[in-house]
Amino acid sequence: MNKRTLTVTVALVVMISAILAAIIFFKPTSAPSEPQQTSPPATQQTDAGQPPTTVPQGYAVNVYFSKHPDSDNDPTKTFPVKRIAPTLAVATYAISQLIAGPTSDEAALGLYSTVKVRNDASSCSGQDFKLTIANGTATLQFCRTFDAIGTMSDATAQETIKATLLQFSTVKKVIILTKDGNCQFDMSGQNLCLE
Repeated sequence: MNKRTLTVTVALVVMISAILAAIIFFKPTSAPSEPQQTSPPATQQTDAGQPPTTVPQGYAVNVYFSKHPDSDNDPTKTFPVKRIAPTLAVATYAISQLIAGPTSDEAALGLYSTVKVRNDASSCSGQDFKLTIANGTATLQFCRTFDAIGTMSDATAQETIKATLLQFSTVKKVIILTKDGNCQFDMSGQNLCLE
């Protein structure tokens, strides 16, 4: 075997080995049958800064609803319902599900949501809200007018929003703002939630 043939043969073997290694290394694995706590790759993070539980086709997250009659006189009583977020933006997805409300089956069990926005002009390019999480604080700003029904309704809305966002260990404080940037549930008008 001459030197040129040997060089080409070695190059082909190295190239084929590299291709096989890439196929084996990047081969997708089947989804686990049971949800497992995993960390996303270093280049990815959830919008809550905390890895969610992975499940087939998405990420498990809780949405906290109120429930008749438990929450009717005690707005701090909230009840988690599992949802599957299609992306790593699990906190944003959870709040959108809170606004959408429970399914008909969940509503039949007494679950409800008082987190509702009007169908008026959005201050965020057509979105219902925007959510930022930084330094342990989740700031939820509605982009449409929040549909306040009354004091108890507002209290249950505030508690379900807080419970939904505080499920993430990186969120220690929740600020809820109107589309104008004022504290949503601050009747004093002093924006005490910003202190």
